[in-house]
Amino acid sequence: MKHTPRNYTFHAVVLQVALGLALSSPLAMAQKRDDILSIQRDVAQLQDQVKQLQAGQDQKIATLESLIRQALEESGKVSSAAVALQRTLSDRLNEQQGRVEAPIAALGTKVDQSGDDLRAARENLADLTRRMANLDNKLADISSAVRTLSTTAVAPPPPAATNAPAISAPPVSSAPSGVTADSLWKKAVRDYTGARDKQALSEFADFTKYFPQDANAPKAQYYMGLIYDHGEQYDDAAQVFEAVVERYPNSPKAADAMYMKGVEYQKAKSDKKAIAAYRVFLKEYPNHANAVKARARLKILTAASGATPVKKRK
Repeated sequence: MKHTPRNYTFHAVVLQVALGLALSSPLAMAQKRDDILSIQRDVAQLQDQVKQLQAGQDQKIATLESLIRQALEESGKVSSAAVALQRTLSDRLNEQQGRVEAPIAALGTKVDQSGDDLRAARENLADLTRRMANLDNKLADISSAVRTLSTTAVAPPPPAATNAPAISAPPVSSAPSGVTADSLWKKAVRDYTGARDKQALSEFADFTKYFPQDANAPKAQYYMGLIYDHGEQYDDAAQVFEAVVERYPNSPKAADAMYMKGVEYQKAKSDKKAIAAYRVFLKEYPNHANAVKARARLKILTAASGATPVKKRK
């Protein structure tokens, strides 16, 4: 067999491969050993990092636990302070209540005493009214007796013709047996001062019916108007006061009734009628005790309605 250059080249290659294989085994083992060592180093590093992380986490947990304990302690302190504040406020409130209760009790006693005094004053006023009514009755009896003594026993003249309206001449009815002007008047006044308005109204009406010429008849008619006013029957009250004026124009109660007529119409929201009544009153009685009040009321009504107020007579 001839050895050509090509054959030599082939053998050289084979030899190199064989040599490479022979040498590659120890090299491979050495590489594997380095890789294992590198892996071990990496594992060790990872373990160190895990330990560091664990240590950091433990430290953070410890810090958090410390903060929680501090918060709980602070909360306990705040709770204690709140309890102490509440106790202090309760003590002060109780103390203030104790201080206030005594003046309030004293004030309540004074109010009760004032109520008793007021009731006593009302009773005294009612008694005074009854006494005045009795005095009026006695004066009327005396006046009647004087008139009886000063007149001769002649037949009374026939009644004069009159053009007065029907309201000024109420029908005269005979009083029931045993009923006198004095007894009926006293009973009506007693019920009126006792706030028994229903009974008093009926008795005053009977008085004007049975004794229209008595000296107390104008007062009875006037009290009927006041009773209607107490019951807020303002239109009825105005008509009754008007009857006082027309039936008893010369009575001292006529002026008061004329003023009250305007008051009742004003309460009834009948402003036009009230204005007219006040103007008539001020024209007839410009210097009456109620004239100032009538002008003030008329001023309010005319300002609201736009009417011209009445001028004071000079």
